Amino acid sequence: MKIDRNQIFNLMDTNGRRNDVINALQGYLVILNDIINNKSMKWDNIPNSLAQYEFYRQAINLSPDVFTIHTPFDELESEINKQPEIREAIEDNNINWFKHNISNYSSLKKIFDKGIEDRARHYTSNLVKLGFTDENRNISCIGNILLGKSKINRDELEKLLPIDDINLVYLRQLLKLKIFNYDGSHYSPFCFAIYILLKKSRISEKTFLEMVQGFNNKINIDSIDDFITNYKNGDVVQNLEINTPDFIKSQTKLKEDKFKNLFKNKKSKKTSEIYWIFYNYIFDFIKSRIQSDLDNLLEFYEKNKSCLNKAFGCGNNIFIIKRTKQQTLELFIEQNNFLLFENINEYLYRQFTLSKVLDQIKEYSDTTKRIFKASGIISFDNGYVELSYKELCKFLFKDNSIKNKIAGNTLTYKDYENGLNCYFCSNLSISEILDYESEQIDNIIIKIKETFKNENISDIAQSIYKARQNEFKLFIEAKYPLEQVKNILSMFHNRSNDSEIKRLVSLDSTVPTIYEYIIGIAWYYFSGKRIDLLNSYNLTLSADFEPLLHAGGGQGDIVIYETDKVIMLEVTLMNLTNQKRGEWEPVLRHSVNLKIDEETKNTKRKVITFFIAEEFDTNTINIWKAVASVPLQSSIDKSKFTDNVIIMPLNTQELSNLLNKSSNYNEIIDKIYKSFEKDKINFDFSWRSKILDKINH
Repeated sequence: MKIDRNQIFNLMDTNGRRNDVINALQGYLVILNDIINNKSMKWDNIPNSLAQYEFYRQAINLSPDVFTIHTPFDELESEINKQPEIREAIEDNNINWFKHNISNYSSLKKIFDKGIEDRARHYTSNLVKLGFTDENRNISCIGNILLGKSKINRDELEKLLPIDDINLVYLRQLLKLKIFNYDGSHYSPFCFAIYILLKKSRISEKTFLEMVQGFNNKINIDSIDDFITNYKNGDVVQNLEINTPDFIKSQTKLKEDKFKNLFKNKKSKKTSEIYWIFYNYIFDFIKSRIQSDLDNLLEFYEKNKSCLNKAFGCGNNIFIIKRTKQQTLELFIEQNNFLLFENINEYLYRQFTLSKVLDQIKEYSDTTKRIFKASGIISFDNGYVELSYKELCKFLFKDNSIKNKIAGNTLTYKDYENGLNCYFCSNLSISEILDYESEQIDNIIIKIKETFKNENISDIAQSIYKARQNEFKLFIEAKYPLEQVKNILSMFHNRSNDSEIKRLVSLDSTVPTIYEYIIGIAWYYFSGKRIDLLNSYNLTLSADFEPLLHAGGGQGDIVIYETDKVIMLEVTLMNLTNQKRGEWEPVLRHSVNLKIDEETKNTKRKVITFFIAEEFDTNTINIWKAVASVPLQSSIDKSKFTDNVIIMPLNTQELSNLLNKSSNYNEIIDKIYKSFEKDKINFDFSWRSKILDKINH
């Protein structure tokens, strides 16, 4: 990623930023795959391609709860509907028509570009920033892993991490991520983040994010340890180069137009006026040094404290004010000595510039935090940050190896991050990213074995997972006691509760993903806490067990393997109409493939799918009952068939009612299984041929 002088990097463009970052990136990747690969569109704007228009159209359809207002698109659609020839060209993807005729619709072309195609470029630029596509929006091999088109192969060290493949993709890409400065130097914010957490086992979130987000090439890598040890909030901008205009260096009062041209707030003219009034008060006081001018200054400051501190305080109060009767004019000036020794014009300009940078750091840190969470190894809990799996991570991320990756000037942007075959878009393991030789890997594994007192590396991986599993159980008990789960389940029937559900569970996730997550926890209680829920989820979780991303289309939502049975939970918040269109085929496919897989392995386990939703229509209920009576074919191996595929519809309230019947868990499952088995019939595979024979004779 390239940045200009004094620019703060960001991992998601401010245009279209949203809380459910990981879900958004996955959705954008799916849409882009459909446009580029399925529809064979070239990534360009009108008249060369409809790809960017189509991307935005699909994006707002995919996330209607996020894109609630899309006025430019609505205006465009309204105009297009008045021009049937344009609508037809769009539906036919007739680019030749656009090339020859768009000049006749110049006003319409501007609407395409502003607010639609430009946003499509903004949203997809976030995929470029993480190496999921190249700059031309061609999907990289990393992007194809996220799409489920190819699998990720773990090296020996990665096999020890109890994180899923999505977590690992983000971890690898963040370790590779480099920010290239205007002068050719580069640095790695994530490697710096890991190094901080190796040096400080626990650090405040505010300090951590400020250090990582504000890191720049002016920080001397040789003294990085001292920088981390002695860091105070705000230090990250102290080395910032500020180009001060010559007229600012004058000690005379600035004219209003010049002042407002420099000290401006793009979002509010009213705020710029507050800056101007404050400037006049502070300038008058410095010249007069009299109590009445100080009183005027402080009275105005107190009324506009939040606004002024944000603009000139670098995250703190502008003034030190002692609330005592002994407060005097002399004491105030002594405590705020910048009023004595600084050219106030230069001082305020510097403070305004630094405050703006710190404000950007704070703004961009929100997304950085959410993407760092996706790595699965950094915990953000109760305002503090630390590495998960510390005993393992201190070996996986050796101090010197990580430190050497923090900054440098030996690479060029073109070689590192340009085109599908570049380093950043390549599929590399952690060992390859950190340049570990085979001998180093062997030494790391030896030290891990010594620490965990076990010679078998697979047993070490299992013990790390078990520790994680126990943490998850404690987490559920603490955050989601049984009554809280029932309470949250009762909220899903009304989508006006969405914001409260997100507040209770996770602001980083979508409500459908949260629904899937809470259904899993509910089933954990229904089972009498006997199932391995952590391993059953196909959700991607953060290090703090927060849901980030729901299961991909190629697998069931939750698959629970027990000794005598396999239970798959297929979960949806789709309404009745969308259930038929979006869920019938994948639920049936997953159920059939799972049952055939169990039969092929001859496990003798019963296989049952529960289709869980808020409500069903009669056809959905009856369809699932009917499929149990017919043989069904595998979508993976067309030569394999199975029958008695059991799919039991269960609504949210019905599941909630089962939570107090955990002592009868096995009995209830058996009753459901037998009720389907009882209706098995001898199916005649030739039924269709026989009907056709009768017709033809």
